[in-house]
Amino acid sequence: MDPFLSANVGYWVDQEFTGRGIGSAAMGWVLAAAKDDLGLHRVQAATLKHNAASRKILGRAGFEEIGMAPAYLKIAGSWQDHVLFQRILE
Repeated sequence: MDPFLSANVGYWVDQEFTGRGIGSAAMGWVLAAAKDDLGLHRVQAATLKHNAASRKILGRAGFEEIGMAPAYLKIAGSWQDHVLFQRILE
């Protein structure tokens, strides 16, 4: 694989199952596959500004905040700003 490839990752955990480590575990598996199986160099993620739980998942997984994306995704009928994160896989 080309070692200079990057990818975006998105995730969602049903409210009934939050706080159980499911998102963190899934992110760990995704990052391992991105590095070991796909040979990726970088993974990017975006989350709503007010989504503290998602920001915790990304922080625990070693992502760093890299900026803001205004009107990034349309959610519940309106365009929402998102905070962008990246993780360089070494």
